[in-house]
Parts: sequence; C-alpha cells; structure tokens
Amino acid sequence: MAEEMLTVYNDQMEPVGVAPRSQAHAQGLRHLVAHCWVISPREDGVWIWFQKRAKDKADFPGYYDIAVGGHIAHREEPEEAILREIREEIGLCLQKEDLIDLGLWREDLWEKEETLDREAARVFLYLCPHPVFAPGEEVEEMAAVPLEQWQRKELEGSEWVEALRQGQREQIRADRWCRHPEEFPRLILPFLRERGLCQ
Repeated sequence: MAEEMLTVYNDQMEPVGVAPRSQAHAQGLRHLVAHCWVISPREDGVWIWFQKRAKDKADFPGYYDIAVGGHIAHREEPEEAILREIREEIGLCLQKEDLIDLGLWREDLWEKEETLDREAARVFLYLCPHPVFAPGEEVEEMAAVPLEQWQRKELEGSEWVEALRQGQREQIRADRWCRHPEEFPRLILPFLRERGLCQ
C-alpha cells in the first residue's frame, strides 16, 4: 500500500509542499490532522467519550485518546477526512451537518522523546446523548468521562481520571491519556459554556 501523502505548511499555515507521512513526522514538518470530540449531554450530566487505542498501534498503544483523530491527506477536505475517520474508528455514519466546526488548533508534540510531531488540528465536535459505537480495528473500546472529571485533569492537574468502561466505573491514571495541550480548555470548554452545558 502506498504511503499516505500529506500537505506541508509553514508557520503561517500556507501550503509549501507535499511529503509522505513518515517524512513529515521524522522531519517535524507541519501538517494537518482532524479531531472529533464526541460529547453526550444527558440528564445525569455531560459525558465526554474517548477511544482506547488498540494494542498494536505504532504510537501510544493502549492509551486513551480523543474519540476520533486522523491525518488529512493531500487534497482531502477536513470534513471529508473526519467523516471517514469517524466511520473507520468508531463506526458512526455521520454527515457534515452533524458536526460543529470549532476551528484550527496547533500542537507540537514530542513522540518517543526524539521526533517532533508538528500538527495543526481541525477540531470538530459531535453532540449526541446516546451514541451507538461500533469500534474498528484501531480502537479497542470506548470510555466515557464525566465532564467535571476531565476538567479536574485538564485544569487542575488531577493524577486520576474516573471513567465509565463497559458499564463499570474505573480510576485511570492521567498519564494513560494522550496529550493534546490546551485543546480542551481553549476550544471545547468555551463552547460548552456558551451552550450552557457547564460552568
């Protein structure tokens, strides 16, 4: 299978070339990814869904991560990319109209302490009280976290996160979650506050 090709951007987010995914990661070239946060407002509170990455994933196997995330291929529209990733990773068949576009968020992450992954994430939100997931091969399971628990982790540095896994509550160490610095407090939380879903 041919390697995925990605558009490369400069710091002003202007396209400056194309590179294979492995080269973009190895050389720290800025490229686009898409994230989708799945959030369930219910009578018992607001829940945020996370995927547990499959054990055979090359990066962060077995870690918990945003519900959906993936690369945006060269010449692929962000909405097209995230709808594809949503189908592949968590088995939901959505339309563009189902998603709320929260804009672009840049993050520079060190992978394995030797490679700088420079990404710009197009961030989407899907609100649904009771999503019915059908995880694909890249996802081991889905877990739900009460909004106030996630706020404690992201805003107060709590070392533990209480999550609902397969109907059971469980305490999971904060270092078992993939980091997306400031994406939640800067993009997700303001939207939820604006909608009156949290304080």
